[in-house]
Amino acid sequence: MNSAALSTHTEAIEQALSRFHQEQQGIAPKQLRATILDDMVVVLSSGVYNTSEQELSESKQGKKLIQSARRDQRALTRREAEAAVAGIMGRRVVRSFFDIDTRTGDQVEVYILERQIDA
Repeated sequence: MNSAALSTHTEAIEQALSRFHQEQQGIAPKQLRATILDDMVVVLSSGVYNTSEQELSESKQGKKLIQSARRDQRALTRREAEAAVAGIMGRRVVRSFFDIDTRTGDQVEVYILERQIDA
C-alpha cells in the first residue's frame, strides 16, 4: 500500500472507530491513533472513560468492574468494529483483541487481517 493510501485508510479507521466508541460508550476517546502494519491494524486510544467510569476508576473494585464491563461489551459488539475495519481495509478481519489499562484509561485494539496473496 502506498503512503497516500495508507494515510487515507488510517484516517478512515480512526474516524470510524471514534464514532463506534461514541455510540457504544457514550464518549469518543480524547485521542485515538491507528497504525497499519502489514496484516495488522493497531488502535491506541486514551481518555476513554465516561463520567461513571472515571469515578469508578478511583477504587480497586471499580477498576475491576470497568474491566469486566468493557470486556463484556466488547464481546457483544466486536463484530461491528471488525466490520468497520474490514470495510475500510478491503480485507476480512480474522481475529481481534482488546485490552484496557484501568490505571490510565488507555485502551488498545488489534485487528488481524486476512493475508493478502500477491499475484
